[in-house]
Amino acid sequence: MVQKFQDKDFYNNGFDLIRYWAAISVMLGHFAWRAQAFTNTPIKAMDTMVSIMHFFPGVVLLFAISGFLVTASLERSKSKKEYMLKRVVRLYPELWVCTIVNLIMLCIVVPNLLDKSIIVWLGTQVFGVANTPSCLSNFATGSVNGSLWTIFTEIQLYIVICFFNGFLKKMNNVQWGIALTVSVAVNVGCDYAAKYFGGAIAKMIERAFVPYFIWFLLGCFIYHKRDVLIPVLKKLTLPLLAVYTVLRLLNWNLPGYYAGIMVGILAPLIAIGGGVLLTCDSYQMRPHLRNFPLSLGCAECNCAL
Repeated sequence: MVQKFQDKDFYNNGFDLIRYWAAISVMLGHFAWRAQAFTNTPIKAMDTMVSIMHFFPGVVLLFAISGFLVTASLERSKSKKEYMLKRVVRLYPELWVCTIVNLIMLCIVVPNLLDKSIIVWLGTQVFGVANTPSCLSNFATGSVNGSLWTIFTEIQLYIVICFFNGFLKKMNNVQWGIALTVSVAVNVGCDYAAKYFGGAIAKMIERAFVPYFIWFLLGCFIYHKRDVLIPVLKKLTLPLLAVYTVLRLLNWNLPGYYAGIMVGILAPLIAIGGGVLLTCDSYQMRPHLRNFPLSLGCAECNCAL
């Protein structure tokens, strides 16, 4: 008899630990990546941090977990309106606080550079749209808050799943196979298109949800087929992790946008499988983590479901 994945399991998992790891790896990786641009001498510690970030790309993990948990949130909401309201409450207040902190720091560090373009920047930031004011385009890295692209992409995915979840939950295995295969092809196609065309087209691809959809869709798929897939993932997560590690150490990969498609498929499976394996019984930090919410735009805290 198949052991079903029940509602209580959403409050007894290790997704928070994986999310914190992913968030920290992204933060340190980007810091090391950008810091190296300002030094003429290679720093081994910086190279190591970048390598760690690339080994398990935090953005891939966060989008996949988000696909799983956000689909659950939609299914447990009484209406689409309630679901969207939860998404707004989950993202925007903390985004606005971060925007205010950014503005204060800019006023302290580079007040002489600011002009009216900062108003346009504020107008886009409060809605989660990444933008750098023209007055700061040549300051530091040239991006005031480049990581905001993940929030804008996540908002797009929230809207897509809101309108198409009803169709997804009715799909049979063949239809899911087709949808996932098409998403894989789109991801790889976006990689080639961005490299071939470059410029504005590459920027449009970067800001659209399309190339990242495969990771999110895998999370949706696992949620909708959870009664069958979760027990399987519990058994296969560690073997998949071993295979993934070997392939990464051998530097074996396939084409794909942002991350090779091998990473884009195996990493989400490992992240969600690891999340359901790491229960409250397997580590003692969980009660404390539950009271320490994290808003990244790419994943959901369990209490928000």
